[in-house]
Amino acid sequence: MSTSLDDNFATPPSALVEDGQTFYENHLRATLEPNHFGEFVAIEPTASRYFIGQTATAALGAAHDAMPEGRFYLTRIGRNVAHKIGGHGARIR
Repeated sequence: MSTSLDDNFATPPSALVEDGQTFYENHLRATLEPNHFGEFVAIEPTASRYFIGQTATAALGAAHDAMPEGRFYLTRIGRNVAHKIGGHGARIR
């Protein structure tokens, strides 16, 4: 018997991402970007709650402390992605 990641959660991960992005765009972007650009935000879209941190770990830690059973969408304020892979150290020399 095989199971998918979606089977283990009430809300599938793809729905969490979609809901988190929508919540950020509709409710947080204009408020957070002027004063928190480059920081991280962990969003629990179902509860309409969010947690800001200087690092991804800080934002997710605050979110988990407040909502231990929650599932969170993480993004970097004012950026298209929270993290990127690659860069100077990944170039072939």
